[in-house]
Amino acid sequence: MKLKLYGAPLSPFVRKARVVLAEKNITYDYEPRVSPAHIPEGYEKIHPLKKIPALVVEDANAATPLADSTVIAQFLEKISPSPRLYPEDPLAFGQVLWIEEYADTLISKTCTFDIFGAVFFSKMAGDEPDLARVKDGFKGMQDILVYLEDMLGDNDWLVGDAFSMADLAVVTHFFNVEHAGYQLAATDSATIHALKQRVEARPSVAEIFAGEKKTLAKMGFQAPDLAAVRDSIS
Repeated sequence: MKLKLYGAPLSPFVRKARVVLAEKNITYDYEPRVSPAHIPEGYEKIHPLKKIPALVVEDANAATPLADSTVIAQFLEKISPSPRLYPEDPLAFGQVLWIEEYADTLISKTCTFDIFGAVFFSKMAGDEPDLARVKDGFKGMQDILVYLEDMLGDNDWLVGDAFSMADLAVVTHFFNVEHAGYQLAATDSATIHALKQRVEARPSVAEIFAGEKKTLAKMGFQAPDLAAVRDSIS
């Protein structure tokens, strides 16, 4: 079986798929030159919604495309169950699925699209960041952190006693906030800051995140300091 992943490395959803592949030590080919700003001709045959990531699974009989990071992650879990990123217990499995959906829907809008998107895409177009949109993102992030704090409690991980897709799906969006110019601090939330540090310390994550920083440097992207914007809503 041969796998090929499509999607730009700064996408939190592509990052999610890449970390799963790395955690499970699965070999794959990678095409990073597919992004919201660059959808190559014919890509709709792989992903009809023209989003990222997409994974093409090739075997002796056919090449089958899979779209959406959650679909890809659960497929990878099936073909390589260890280490497990989705719990076997039905209730815990349901909890992880919910947190992943919450992250993919609300946290992505608030952290990735409102904060990162308002900075990165504006700067790359030669414009000033939309700081009003960034501020709205930080306001939304406060409510998200409260919800996550209640869920995490005194535990190390969001579901059960081990790293799971719940932790990855949440933290991947805080990496985009950091790329935009604000690093989550203990003053924002001591427990979620510690969770981010635990996720970031994993070799699978650390290598990918470091590579993203090199990509940003090659692009000539310089993030503004968003601390003042964050502090303005405290």
